[in-house]
Amino acid sequence: MRRVILLCLLISIIFTGSSYASTGGNTGNTGLWEYPTAEMPEDGTGRFGLTNASPYEYYFLDLAWLPWLEINARFNTFATIDIGNRRYMDKAIDLKAILWHNKDPEKWYAPSLALGVVDMMGTEIMKAFYGVATWRWGDVAATIGYGSDRFNGLYGGIEWDINNWLTFKAEYSPLDYAHDGNILQKMPSKKYNFGFVFKAPWGMEGSVSYQRGDDFVFSISQKIDLKGPFFGNSRKNFEAPGDSRCPNWADTNAEDLLARIKSGLEKFVRVRDVDIKLDEIQDGYKLTLAYENYGYSSHAEAMSRLLVVLASIMPETQELVLIHKNAGIPIVRAEFPGSLLFDLRARSLREDNSIHSSIFTWANSDAEKEIKDADTNILKSKAQHEVKAMLTYDPRIDQTLGETYMDRLNIDAIYRGRYSNGWGSIIDVKFPFYDTMDLTDGTGLWWEKDLNREVRIQQAGLTYANNFDKDGRFWLFGEGGYLDEEWFGGNLWLRYYGKNGNWWLGGRLAMLHDRDPYSFGGLTDGRLEYYYGRVIDYPNEDDWRHAEWLQAGFNVYGLDLDVEAEYGRFADNDKGYKISVTRHWDDTALGFWYMDTDYHAPGKDFTKAGVHMEIPAEKWFGSWFGNSSSHIWEQDTLFISAWNIESGREGGKIRTPERMMSQLRPMALKKNVEKLLQDYCSYDDERDGSEDDKQVQSLLEYIFH
Repeated sequence: MRRVILLCLLISIIFTGSSYASTGGNTGNTGLWEYPTAEMPEDGTGRFGLTNASPYEYYFLDLAWLPWLEINARFNTFATIDIGNRRYMDKAIDLKAILWHNKDPEKWYAPSLALGVVDMMGTEIMKAFYGVATWRWGDVAATIGYGSDRFNGLYGGIEWDINNWLTFKAEYSPLDYAHDGNILQKMPSKKYNFGFVFKAPWGMEGSVSYQRGDDFVFSISQKIDLKGPFFGNSRKNFEAPGDSRCPNWADTNAEDLLARIKSGLEKFVRVRDVDIKLDEIQDGYKLTLAYENYGYSSHAEAMSRLLVVLASIMPETQELVLIHKNAGIPIVRAEFPGSLLFDLRARSLREDNSIHSSIFTWANSDAEKEIKDADTNILKSKAQHEVKAMLTYDPRIDQTLGETYMDRLNIDAIYRGRYSNGWGSIIDVKFPFYDTMDLTDGTGLWWEKDLNREVRIQQAGLTYANNFDKDGRFWLFGEGGYLDEEWFGGNLWLRYYGKNGNWWLGGRLAMLHDRDPYSFGGLTDGRLEYYYGRVIDYPNEDDWRHAEWLQAGFNVYGLDLDVEAEYGRFADNDKGYKISVTRHWDDTALGFWYMDTDYHAPGKDFTKAGVHMEIPAEKWFGSWFGNSSSHIWEQDTLFISAWNIESGREGGKIRTPERMMSQLRPMALKKNVEKLLQDYCSYDDERDGSEDDKQVQSLLEYIFH
């Protein structure tokens, strides 16, 4: 073994010029093999994969959720513990906070520092607390840490990035496997681990290591980036008419200009219902353009693409106003100096650039007047009807059933209508064609009886949104119909937003009726009540449920982090509160929520906890096919729940205010437009792997910045 390792090291030394990038350990978190380091991935990036360290097997998703906070969620299976004919499966979440991150190579003596907790929720079989310090000198890093419980004291190790495709790691591991019970039936003969990580250019990593003195461990993972396409280039390819020559007003008339704008938008930007007004003002011309985005999951991308096209068409302009609409209702007004168009033509956004001096506000009554006074409407389409078929996938994991993993593959037939005056509609009908969890015969997930071939309507209903004050900050949202597979009814929200959208107050009222779990779109005669292994329809007069909550939210602007709280009565008359914290990367979101009502999970002092995800379809397919899509996959997943099914239920929702408005808060939209335009103007910048390290920000840096 020593000769093999020495030979690999000698061969790999030939390849020099590596760039530092953190790698994952056994459980997926950034570290050595069994122990974490004081390093983490770049903000918004991470990895998912699996590790076989028999008898342990880990399936993990690791992510830099904040610039200083790494979250690692995983399923652990243990080959030596069986439930019937299946392996025992355990869920776990690990957290690591970077207290201080040393970015100065001249301060070689100063380490990066981190604190963390392992397996903080659930059974806590592998729980440990730790503090760790890591010194990095170019391609070499040394780590010393101390951990409690399972980590069992002082640990340490080294990491050497031999080149850009190979990393060597070795550690001293006093890990206490007896803490796990009888999972590892033979205690380690050695307290050291070492091995290699192999890195592919497209972000895939594979590793092989020798651990515990007598076992080989294998791991494979893929890097993801929530700020751009999961796989591929994160830069947007903004296209525009090819003539970079700046036109002038002397050679331009209004009719020709409108024709060029219409042609450019039709070819390069997927927007509709475009109103244009051209005014001659004291120092030149002012262009006002109102539009609705229908082709992009990112509203910032729609606005940025529109600006790039206008920059290639417009003569020198003194002022530019863009008004973003939704279903004919103006939501955000953005006012730019005309010099921004010149900057975009030159592909050079200066430090004191014109995007900084732009003004983003809620679209008030003056914006509505600007639209009504528009000279012309191009790309009219006051109502848009979109019909599409989508491939969808439904997985379920539960170790208490005969089959731990069940799934279903479907074709969803979807209609979406976008109308004027705030109205919209959606119909989503599911057609399963591969199904291992059809519950028609009474088997499987008895508490999700809607997962059978008879329930086809996923959603079908009308939505409405409008604002009711001259400042554009007081909104009413409503919807009604088939809210999801389980509920029929309606929701009504009221929202009052702060000036820049950084806070809001409001409430929600829901009227709900149980759907028949064995029909295409029927309703029950009364309420469904859940018992172990069966669902009973009890006919009674009180078949409609109502629920209501007071709600509030605050946005941490620099992080685009939403903190939301609600208190009230849930669908089963249990009272309590829900706290959620959601991080946004433009059109992508990942958050965590915690709920406490009258009913608690067994052995816990709360009811439920879970994860909320909003993943654009473009993140998966955009890097391969180059097409933009407005579809966002939205999912709430329970991580820890009560055995009492009838607790903490909120009822279905077609389109929440947060889903509609989170990207359109004035300051959030401005920040994301600026990022995209800076990326567009820095197309020739050199980027290397060291960029990852620059994007990690310590907690102390954030607090005192």
